[in-house]
Amino acid sequence: MNIYLVRHGETEWNKEEIFRGRKDVPLNERGLRQAEMTGRYFGGVAIDRICSSPLSRAVQTAEGIAGATMIPVTRDDAFTDIAFGTWEGLTLDEVGRRFPAELEVWRSQPHKFRMRGVESLAQVRRRVVAGLKAATEGAGSVVVVTHRVICKVLVLHLLGMPSRSFWRIKCDPASITRFGMVGEEPVLHFMNETCHLKVNGADRYGDF
Repeated sequence: MNIYLVRHGETEWNKEEIFRGRKDVPLNERGLRQAEMTGRYFGGVAIDRICSSPLSRAVQTAEGIAGATMIPVTRDDAFTDIAFGTWEGLTLDEVGRRFPAELEVWRSQPHKFRMRGVESLAQVRRRVVAGLKAATEGAGSVVVVTHRVICKVLVLHLLGMPSRSFWRIKCDPASITRFGMVGEEPVLHFMNETCHLKVNGADRYGDF
């Protein structure tokens, strides 16, 4: 079995460092190009299933892969983005001014982060682990197209790492992470791969 974790392409809110969460923000022009280039990567890869967050930025990225592989996209709420509550639609600077203490906890002790209307990492982890188990049932190779937080949490789960290590994982727009299996154990083959996005060897992405 192979599990491919794909973060969606760039949106204007990524670019402007605005918290997205459950807001349905589409890909921008660059993100659409990234989706196309990600699709080309998977055009030469044998996969059985494509699962996507239902939010449009993920679905648009998944459709780029579907177009290259002729595998239909299954939308799955288990892989939707974390609910950021009142932070959604605010810039990083705005959150820092309005919720300085809470932001500091999110940055330094993400596993202890709690706010009304916001999912904890423990809550996110429970739903995405259940979703991954269902998505991989009976499949040889699965692509999961989702969001930065969800990719990070899935990597932590597959590597058996605690949620407090959340910020030790980097996940850029339209990046690909691949796990294989040795017996019952997940094995990381590569992580945060963006070579498929490079033109003439050059491109750079932030982590927001």
